[in-house]
Amino acid sequence: MKIMHSKRFLRLAAVLLLSCSLFLGGCTNNMTPVNPTPGESPSKQYNENEFKVTYNYGDTGPVQLSNNNIVMKIGEKLILEPAPGLTKTTRFSSSGENYIGNTMEKNEEKDTGRVVFTATKPGKGKIQIIPNTTDLDRAVDLW
Repeated sequence: MKIMHSKRFLRLAAVLLLSCSLFLGGCTNNMTPVNPTPGESPSKQYNENEFKVTYNYGDTGPVQLSNNNIVMKIGEKLILEPAPGLTKTTRFSSSGENYIGNTMEKNEEKDTGRVVFTATKPGKGKIQIIPNTTDLDRAVDLW
């Protein structure tokens, strides 16, 4: 009878030990997402109040963006910048119900080729990035 109580006690102790280790292991796992450090990826936030999106394209194929869906707050800036070495002329277009001018103010930087938008009010906006100013079939939308 003493042997049976010992086996029960060992089984109970083993089950409790495994349960506690699983419970404690789950409690120490941090499931809260963290923001990556700036500069880790070109699609991440550029700095505290700016988002940088780099665009690039070759002679064929669609425009490539480092990010194509950005959520901003009023006062934050969106910087559209050509990839290093891209010297072709690019056109930006927006119209209709998702006209970017309804939610953002545009400022061009002539010397750098960058285009900067500042969010001015809540809403949804879309800008079309058109390579070589006329290649609509290769254009891409940035939301």
